[in-house]
Amino acid sequence: MRGFMIRACFSRHSGVAYRGALERAEMAAKQKLPAQPSADQCRSVYSYAELKKITNGFSAENFMGKTFSSNSLLYRGEIVDKESNLVRKVIVEMRKNEKDYDLKVWQTQLNALKDPAISSHPNVVKLQGYCNSACDLGLVYDCHALGTLHSLIFDESFSWSMRMKVALQLAGVLQFLHSQEKPLILLNFEPRSILVDMDFNPLIFGFGLASGGVLGIIDHRVLRLIILNGPQVYLDPEYTLCGITIGPWCDVFSFGTLLLAMITKSHDQEVGKIIARSEYSFLQRFYGINFAKFIVLKNFWKDGKYHIRDSAAVTKLAGRCVKSCMMGVKKYHERPGMSEAVSILECLRVVKELGLHCSSLA
Repeated sequence: MRGFMIRACFSRHSGVAYRGALERAEMAAKQKLPAQPSADQCRSVYSYAELKKITNGFSAENFMGKTFSSNSLLYRGEIVDKESNLVRKVIVEMRKNEKDYDLKVWQTQLNALKDPAISSHPNVVKLQGYCNSACDLGLVYDCHALGTLHSLIFDESFSWSMRMKVALQLAGVLQFLHSQEKPLILLNFEPRSILVDMDFNPLIFGFGLASGGVLGIIDHRVLRLIILNGPQVYLDPEYTLCGITIGPWCDVFSFGTLLLAMITKSHDQEVGKIIARSEYSFLQRFYGINFAKFIVLKNFWKDGKYHIRDSAAVTKLAGRCVKSCMMGVKKYHERPGMSEAVSILECLRVVKELGLHCSSLA
C-alpha cells in the first residue's frame, strides 16, 4: 500500500503567487539549490484511473501543454500523504501507446530517470512514479512547477536575471551529461521538455530520444519516425539533413536555439527565422549589427538587471552554438563545448551579481 492518497482537485497558481515566486527566486538565486529527493526514493506504480484522479480527470485546468518531439501531454496534479496530510505537487506526463516508437521512447525516459547517475543532478526532474497500461503510458514527476520553459518565454515576469539563471543551469546540466565516461546526448533538448520550478530552477525530463551513456545508442529508425511527425526546430540540422554522427555538438545546437528563444522571446519557427536573419540580414552585412541584438534590446532594455555587454556576449554565444551546414560545408566542429558555454555565462555581470556559478548549483 502506498502511503499517499489521491486528491482530485487542483487550483492553478494565481498571478500573485507567480510574482511572489519571482521575488523568492531573486533571493534564492544567491544560495545553493534546495536538497532534492534521493534517486533511490520509493517509486509508485499507478493505474490509469489513479492518474486520472490525480489530475482531476486530465482536466483542461490542469493541462500544461504538449511536448514537441516526444508527443506527450503534461498535466498538473496533487497527491496527499496519508500520514502527514501534506500535499505533494506533481506533474504527470501521459502518452498513448499507439505507434511503434511510443513504448520505446517512454521506456528510455523511465530508464534514464531511474538511473542515479542521471537523476542525482539537481536540474533533472525526480521520478515519483509511473503507469504502464496497455493503451496509456505515464510518468509522474515530483515537482511544483510554474510551468514549462516554453510557457514562460513570453511572460513579462520572467526577468532577464532569471533567464540567465535558467540558461546557466541548463548549460551546467548538459556539461554534466556530456562529461560522463560515456557521454549522454539528449537530442530532445527543447523548452517544452523543461519544467521551471517556483524558484526558477529548470528541471529537464526529455530523455525519450537520449542516446549514449547508460541508455545505449538510439534506434535511428525511431528518431526518423519522430522527425517525420513534424518540423523539429531544436534538433541539429547537421544530423537531420547532413547525416553527421550524434554527439555533444547536437545538444550544443539545441542549447543555442533555446538560448535564442529565451532572449528574443520567440517560439519554434520564429527562432529559426531569427537564426537565419542574424547570419544573413541586411543590417548585419551593411551595418555590422547582429539582428538578434535589436530584438533582445527591445525586449529587456527596461529590465533593471539587463546589461548591454551581457546581451552581446549571450547573443554571440547563441550564434556560435547554432552554426550549421552551408552549401554542404559542415559547421558543427566550430560550435563551443558546453564547458566553454558555462564559462561564458558565469562571466556575465548579472550572474556575478546573483553570485551564481555551476559548482554552487551541483
